Amino acid sequence: MVQKLLRRINILILSLIAIIASTLTILNFFNLQIESNYPLITVFLLSMIGLHLIVSHFSVVDFQDKTNQALNNIIENKETNEYVEYRDSAAIESALAKKILEARISVCDLSWKAKLSEGFSARDRQVTHNYMDKCIAEASDRISYREIFTFGDKRRIEKLERRISEKSHGYSCRYFKESIDIPRLQFVIVDNEHVFFFASSADSTLCSFKSKQLAKVLLSYYEAAWNQAIPIKEGPNIREVVLLEIRKIVS
Repeated sequence: MVQKLLRRINILILSLIAIIASTLTILNFFNLQIESNYPLITVFLLSMIGLHLIVSHFSVVDFQDKTNQALNNIIENKETNEYVEYRDSAAIESALAKKILEARISVCDLSWKAKLSEGFSARDRQVTHNYMDKCIAEASDRISYREIFTFGDKRRIEKLERRISEKSHGYSCRYFKESIDIPRLQFVIVDNEHVFFFASSADSTLCSFKSKQLAKVLLSYYEAAWNQAIPIKEGPNIREVVLLEIRKIVS
């Protein structure tokens, strides 16, 4: 309810800014003189932009609170959901890699966390990354493996390059251009029932569970993101122009 209200307020603010700015631009373009206090209008527009940023911030906070609440609900029902909590990122990555290797239908992967953790390049993480790469390469030769990226960190581009070099026909990926306004759940869905939650904030719980009902809800979220993302690779077909644009990010 709060999220919907904040979204509507945000749309109203942005619409108001767009209408005022467009009207003034059109009038100026056709040299139509009107009696206006331009300094006051400028201050008003800046105030609206500031309000938009404030509302966006609270929208992200509300989204994160709901995510944590959902995870707590899963924890309370962990007996029925095969809930497992992991001590660190290396542990959950190892468990996910094994599950990917066992996958029979599909994998839906989100690689779009705004900022990678400091420990991402640690030695123990490199071991699990290498194992994960092998499991993904093997699985994407058998099943559909879809991944959504953002490229705020060059290590994500390195990951993309590894996936492209494998030339797996079952692997597809898309991406979003960076935006600080995107609240990002970081999870992987295996075979439409196993869900692995990675850190979406500093205090996030690293966990996995099995639930077709909850996976169905998250899969709907994933499909919406997939449909809006920019295609990079669709099975054996690679969009070279898009790939070149991504490579320019770190050049």
